[in-house]
Amino acid sequence: MQQEDILIEDIPIEDVSKNDVPLEEVLSAVEQCIGQLEDPQISLENAFRYYEEGIRKLRLCNEKVDQIEKKMLAINSQGELEAF
Repeated sequence: MQQEDILIEDIPIEDVSKNDVPLEEVLSAVEQCIGQLEDPQISLENAFRYYEEGIRKLRLCNEKVDQIEKKMLAINSQGELEAF
């Protein structure tokens, strides 16, 4: 199978949209999308699909980081842990 024949459906996207997936795995999936976009042989249609999926995954990353920050603020406000 050539690189341009790989479709976004070939990536297990369902896995990275779950809330229980670690941030590192979502970031890895973003890196996979970037790797596909860097291929000079990729079709325009597939490039758009990888771009779109990469943006979705980045949004999920932002949500996960926001959740972590909120947890840290809650812990700090209770005086239990001061990480900064």
